[in-house]
Amino acid sequence: MRFTMTLRLKAWPPGRWLLCSLSAIALLMLVPTTSAQAVADDSSSGGSGSPTVESTDESASTLQVIPQKDNPTPAPTTSKTPVPVEPNAGSRGRASGAAAQQALEPIPEANTSGPPKVETASFNGIRPGQSTMAEVVKKWGPAQEVSKSQGFQIHRYVVKPFDRVDVSFSADKVASIVVRLDKAFPAKAVAKQLRLTNIRPVLVSNELGDILGEAYPERGVLFAFQQNQQQGKPTMDVTEIILEPIGPDAFVLRAETNLQSNFKQNLRDLDEAIKVAPNNARAHWLRSRVLAATGQSDEALAASRKAIALGGNNARFRVTHAQILDQAGHRKEAITETARAITMSDERPHVKARAQCLMGDLLSDGPEPDWAAALKFHMTAIRTADPLTASRHPAIRLAAKEVMVDAHLGAANDIAWGRWGGKEKAVTEWTKRAAAFAEELIENDGGSSEHRFRVASRTLAAMVGVEGKMDPTDWVKEVVRVGNKLIDGTTAPNEKRQSRWELGMALFNAVQIYHSRKQYDLALEVGQQAVGYLEPGRQDNPLLPEQRYLLGRLHFRLGAIHALNKENHAAAVVWFDKAAPLLEEPLSTKPDAELGRHGETLVSMGVSYWETGQQEKAMQLTRRGLGLMKQAVSSGAMASSTLGVPYENLAAMHRHLGNDAEAKEMEKLAGNARTPKATRHGNTAIKKGETIRR
Repeated sequence: MRFTMTLRLKAWPPGRWLLCSLSAIALLMLVPTTSAQAVADDSSSGGSGSPTVESTDESASTLQVIPQKDNPTPAPTTSKTPVPVEPNAGSRGRASGAAAQQALEPIPEANTSGPPKVETASFNGIRPGQSTMAEVVKKWGPAQEVSKSQGFQIHRYVVKPFDRVDVSFSADKVASIVVRLDKAFPAKAVAKQLRLTNIRPVLVSNELGDILGEAYPERGVLFAFQQNQQQGKPTMDVTEIILEPIGPDAFVLRAETNLQSNFKQNLRDLDEAIKVAPNNARAHWLRSRVLAATGQSDEALAASRKAIALGGNNARFRVTHAQILDQAGHRKEAITETARAITMSDERPHVKARAQCLMGDLLSDGPEPDWAAALKFHMTAIRTADPLTASRHPAIRLAAKEVMVDAHLGAANDIAWGRWGGKEKAVTEWTKRAAAFAEELIENDGGSSEHRFRVASRTLAAMVGVEGKMDPTDWVKEVVRVGNKLIDGTTAPNEKRQSRWELGMALFNAVQIYHSRKQYDLALEVGQQAVGYLEPGRQDNPLLPEQRYLLGRLHFRLGAIHALNKENHAAAVVWFDKAAPLLEEPLSTKPDAELGRHGETLVSMGVSYWETGQQEKAMQLTRRGLGLMKQAVSSGAMASSTLGVPYENLAAMHRHLGNDAEAKEMEKLAGNARTPKATRHGNTAIKKGETIRR
């Protein structure tokens, strides 16, 4: 059944209002002569609140319900067989008074389960985007008044109980219908009256963050709100109702407003926007961000490339493209894109600040980190963003504060991992400042617990670089507290799984810190917690290659603590059994240095298997590890002396098995490597920095 809106009137007892039942949905653009200017594309990558709507060439209209009395009354009972109002040709600009005997009510969709059907609402037999001027005249009669505005013809009607209904035309088609209300009604009551409650609305604001109205994307309906004299506090009272053809903007706005949550709904909104407007660059850009947030790197990269192709001059698009390139393992290309974004964003300093912060992140996270250069970019980002934190434009202010949080955390990371004096004090100060900015953002600009989690998790990542000189306990408690709050705060499986993964990785960093501090029992305890967050759901939702690798590294780290520090090889192989399948192949995107480290990991595991009598598996792992280390040596990523350990281990294994010839050959190769005498576990398989620092 088509979703239509049929107006009918019903007589009510004296002293009560006449309430209207409307069935319409549209993007709020106010009236055709007014448009909200957009700065939504200037918002930060992780913001929240009420994004503004970009200017559009499409007209907009507003629809109002006019009360007849001053006393409220319950909504009229709807009829199952609504009758459309027929125009009276003898009454210029007025719909037939015969309708005054019946209630005004919508016809609901038969099926209300699942996502709402996307269809432009109709008003009194007229549907924006489809009905022609001739059809309006035939149904409603001649207009009371005809005017022109911004290329549109505006026909004014009286459709009781509405004293003013404006219909705008473009190329002989109805572009919008605006119903103006004589008295404001609460938005929730109007939505319920029009049976729009099964549709998730989105607030629409101007560039200063003032809430102008509320849009219902699936119907093309918009409520215009009565403006409040007190800035920043919307009345949420409807004065106009606007119907327009289904367009992309309301879907895009709703997705952006909720970008950090409900990823499935966001993708559905953005796909709908692209269906309506395939070349909407903003929709492709936001879609790339959602896909990246859910770990779909290849799909995110394709969407980001599309956004760049359609809107290549948008520096914000290029920043996102660089972030996704880095996520997909294309670091050099990511640096090139970031440099381009910095150059082209001179007139948009909040975007420039984000690009500068990203460049610092990229320089600090490569195979050969340049901590000094990274720190310079993070400091520059802070200088660029700082004056913008007081901007009167909410989107710019929010973007700047986001950068202040991230750049301070980035600087803490650069100092922690670089060669600097007084690291502990400096890292403490930088993370303290980041936490203060996050709290201020939460209190005044719509920040959330995600910002607290970001500070706690990245602080732990920085503390790994201080190599045990800082106690992580308070931050461990904070990251668990906030992380569990985020997990419990969503019912969406993907979001819950993502939050669990991020909390597990934060605890993995804590494991490394406790290990460096020689607090082995705490390291094992926190490691067990981390596994508890990372393991559930793996069978139903297979991990991405990098996630498999990181989980394997966690299992290996816990096993190595048992082997090296507890001298308990039996307990170690329990963890190594879990690690081995996840570490069978290193990631293809990892540099050669990581191949060498991966090889050392397998060699280390081989020792514990040998000590527990699993000789065949021990030799298998040792040979495999040796092969990877040789690749790293050949590429110059490792010193040849590191090969001495696996050769010596293989020599000892062969000699124990009575393979004297093979043992002598391995001893000769070990000697050629010219390695100093080393214990069998004396390698760099357990070096600092297991997890991704950003």
